[in-house]
Amino acid sequence: MEFQITHENVNYDFHIQQNLFKNVVSIFEAVSQSFPKKLAIISKDKSLSYEELDRQSDKLASHLLSLRLTGTSIAVCMSSSVEQIISYLAVLKIGAAYIPLDGQLPESRIKLIMGDSGAEFIITENAYISKFSGMNTPLVNMSNWTGEPVEQGLEVISPDDINPMQTAYIIYTSGSTGIPKGVEIHHEAFYTFVKYFTELWGFSAKDRTLQFSSTGFDVSIIDLWIPLFTGATIILYPDNKIIGKPLLDFIVDNKIDVVPYLPPAVLSTLPTDVPIGCLHTLFIAGEVPSEQTIKNWYNRVRLINVYGPTETTVCVVSHHFQGDTNPHIIGKPLNSVQLYILNKELEHVNEGITGEIYIGGKQLAKGYINKPLETAEVFIEAPEWMKQIRGTDYRLYKSGDRAFYRKDGNIEFVGRLDDQVKLRGFRIELKEIEHHIGQLAQVANVAVKVHRPEQGLPVLVAFLELYDADKERITLEDIRARLKQSLPTYMLPEKIILYDKLPLTLTGKIDKGKLYIPIQHTIKKAKEKVDISDLMQEMTEIWRELLNLDEIDENDNFFELGGHSLMLAQLHDRLPLNIQKKISLPELYRFPTISLFVKEAESRLVKNEVTQQQKARLVEEQLLKDSELPFDFEITVQPDPQVLTNPSKIFLTGGTGFVGSHLLEELIARNPNAIIYCLVRAENEILALERIKNTFLKFKLTWNVNYESRIKILLGDLTKPRLGIDEKAYEKLEREIQVIYHMGSDVSYVQPYEFIKKPNVDGMAHILHLAVSGKTKFLIISSSMGVYSWGRTFTGKTWMTEDEPIEQNLPAVCRDMGYIKSKWVMEKMASKAREKGLPLINFRLGFVVCHGETGATPLTQWWSSLMRSCIELKAFPLVMGLKDEVVTVDYVCKAIAHISQKPDAVGLNFNLNPLPEHDLSLTDFCVHITDYCGLEMKGLDFQNWFEQWRRNQELPIYSLLYLFTDDVHEGKSLVEAYENTYYFKSDNTERFLKDTDIRPAIFNKKVMEAYLRFMKMI
Repeated sequence: MEFQITHENVNYDFHIQQNLFKNVVSIFEAVSQSFPKKLAIISKDKSLSYEELDRQSDKLASHLLSLRLTGTSIAVCMSSSVEQIISYLAVLKIGAAYIPLDGQLPESRIKLIMGDSGAEFIITENAYISKFSGMNTPLVNMSNWTGEPVEQGLEVISPDDINPMQTAYIIYTSGSTGIPKGVEIHHEAFYTFVKYFTELWGFSAKDRTLQFSSTGFDVSIIDLWIPLFTGATIILYPDNKIIGKPLLDFIVDNKIDVVPYLPPAVLSTLPTDVPIGCLHTLFIAGEVPSEQTIKNWYNRVRLINVYGPTETTVCVVSHHFQGDTNPHIIGKPLNSVQLYILNKELEHVNEGITGEIYIGGKQLAKGYINKPLETAEVFIEAPEWMKQIRGTDYRLYKSGDRAFYRKDGNIEFVGRLDDQVKLRGFRIELKEIEHHIGQLAQVANVAVKVHRPEQGLPVLVAFLELYDADKERITLEDIRARLKQSLPTYMLPEKIILYDKLPLTLTGKIDKGKLYIPIQHTIKKAKEKVDISDLMQEMTEIWRELLNLDEIDENDNFFELGGHSLMLAQLHDRLPLNIQKKISLPELYRFPTISLFVKEAESRLVKNEVTQQQKARLVEEQLLKDSELPFDFEITVQPDPQVLTNPSKIFLTGGTGFVGSHLLEELIARNPNAIIYCLVRAENEILALERIKNTFLKFKLTWNVNYESRIKILLGDLTKPRLGIDEKAYEKLEREIQVIYHMGSDVSYVQPYEFIKKPNVDGMAHILHLAVSGKTKFLIISSSMGVYSWGRTFTGKTWMTEDEPIEQNLPAVCRDMGYIKSKWVMEKMASKAREKGLPLINFRLGFVVCHGETGATPLTQWWSSLMRSCIELKAFPLVMGLKDEVVTVDYVCKAIAHISQKPDAVGLNFNLNPLPEHDLSLTDFCVHITDYCGLEMKGLDFQNWFEQWRRNQELPIYSLLYLFTDDVHEGKSLVEAYENTYYFKSDNTERFLKDTDIRPAIFNKKVMEAYLRFMKMI
């Protein structure tokens, strides 16, 4: 489009004249000649027209010329004022480069910048002149400057004499080494940005704009120079530390219609329930805004998000929010740049795939002043394929920002490469956590950082600023509960700290350096013994140390205060040794308050200890009782068996889990006429669908937009009657659903049985109710090879078939972890329903480690945690015959989907385990990693291996410490008890898969490499 500067009857065609401009000085000269009498700048104590601004800057330029400063760099350290802008213009007019210095910077940093840049002159004022004491650099004090040139009649140099490649300004940014880096921007980059940015967003000479930013930062180019180069009037904001309603009042009172830059954190402080006057356009930049901030403003103004590294002249991508409120969308590139999203090999990545942003074109900076090595690291030579298109001297800027192209052509920002942190073996994106917290309507601003105490584990801490109206309406428990719906456990902040106002930097970004945790304590070692009388005090002290809190009530809940499974392992490890022997780690879930724990501990210390055999007998009685059907039913009419081959209405649980998401993909592919009803816990259907999409993305599954028409979301919860589904919707399900695939269950290796019973055992009861209500439905369930437990110790058998009763393994099951107990009860309950006529197919899954091709795996699962720990230790335990029946998820889901469509599969059990000749033990698996992937690991006897990491709280396996310590049978830990477990026959499975290509994966080099690559271990 043609961009015009317009004022009354004056028209100035900027686009055509652009070809005549060699530098930004010529642009300003053209504008000032077009609008000589129009106000250019308004401050609290004076104003200047374009003609006056031109003349005043000429006078200062004449003075600088008399000092022979052409082609040098000149530091300008002044507060926001008319004189500051005069100084910048004067420096540009003599062909020198200005270095903006914020007067609030520490004197040491100013001296560092002065030394690094080699600045030959300083322009300052009374308020900051002391910061340059001791320097030999000459200066002019603008507080005393009269405005008259020293040498009368000295000509200002012609703009035509300023080369486009001369440096216009030098902006200093933070350096990773702690030494700031000066980015040199030349005139060509400067005016190229001005041309294309103003063309795109249509700045007008009629605009009255706010100048808010500190001019020591590159965004000042937008709110200072863009208005001046388009004939607009700038109103200087007197103090950018005063935000909120006073800032909005200033905008309204001064009839400001365009705000060229405001930090999102500052925008979030502006009231949304008062008039905004003439304001119609607002640009935000510098950090990802909260979604609520976007929702508050995109309907009130033209809200534009701006993205660009300093090294590429302010902005290379921008986005107008119109209906969408995704804060991570940064938009499309300006026509003046070429933006690429590339992988590590500098190749294009496909749509939807995250890569690193690389930028080319005329807006690239020269580099970092006096830092050739740092310049070469990020201003790189283009790959050969790009040179063939752009030329042999084409350069790219390597941004360090990660993003991907969306289907609509917009770019979605993911985060900095260096925003990734690694905690407990997981790579965590802090920006992702901030994004999810920022989606909460009550949150105005959020920052997440890693807190590393002197002793103990590093922890994630979230710092929140809430909207005033919501501070009394939401609790920390509410926030934690909502985050659990969208974030994996390892990404949940251990602490949430509320601030009235989060501290901001000079640029308006959240200043993470000023965020702190008020109380810090030292973690101590466990005591040998504590008397009953001192137990309350001892436990209070341990809680205070672990939770990093100053005050704790004896009735406070450990988990509501930020405790989690890893911290629970620390807590158990800190218990006095005489208490550790009495109360196991999983039992701590039953006593989440100090008062409950102390009461239980006191009871166990004075009573005779219950023997292992007595405990097992009590547990056995409980499991048998829980496996009874909770309601009676009678099957009068069996469903049509042919429904299995071509169902139209399928109900699926567990669709947001590892196995369930892969099965969902398989069911959609194999049942082209079916609608899949997915039970999902979420606040609404949109978030529920997002959970499914995110699961697909996490596990490298391809999401097809057509899936949305095939999936019907049902908001609900396995733990609740009617699955938490609305009564009318549930009655409709009773009538319409034909086949149920029950894949949902809670997989926790730490929680005790009574905690995991609700989602697993009660959940199974609720599924059975749906299966027999209304009309009888086919039920396909996901059980586990774990129902056999380590039963070989009690049965003496070597082999187990699919049809042998699982009751014979109950002596081992009742000594196993809570999860295995729940799976045994689930299968037993389902088998009783089958005996009453329910058409049921039971699949017992081996341990589903990963996908056979992509290597995708849940990083928190037992096997992945164990492998990552062994790799970090470079050692594995020699527990002979410890087998978890490891299989791949693609095999499991293809087998389930295929077999479940066969009517003659009804009533049978199917073991989905590896073939005996490929059944890997833990030792075999680790040896394969060593042989196939070149990772050095050695086998150690169990105790020696255990002592290698016993106190290493950073290892992923640490939260499962009790599996290696607690005596479950005859002095053996649970891990040791699994030594020399069964071999399994799977005759039914083999028979039904005989004429297919579906076979258990062999964990060969290809599978192992994909698995380790997904975990980022190679």
